[in-house]
Amino acid sequence: MSDKPRNARPWDLFNKNLGRVETTIAEERYEICSACPELIKLTGQCKKCGCFMQHKAKLPNAFCPLDKWQAVSISYTEDQSEEESK
Repeated sequence: MSDKPRNARPWDLFNKNLGRVETTIAEERYEICSACPELIKLTGQCKKCGCFMQHKAKLPNAFCPLDKWQAVSISYTEDQSEEESK
């Protein structure tokens, strides 16, 4: 088994167990994308990976195909404790 995290996939947006990065990180990521010539401004879609970057920037396991930003690790303990209390 590899130590490398799994790449983000479109259906990860619907996975409640995956969690999201902090708002500031998502905003920083999208700012980088907004300045990139590979972003289609009209749709917010990346020409390299085809993703809608406003959504992809929120996923912890997502990364830029041009290495402008990387995946991050987030703690799931808070999410898990909320699930257990329900």
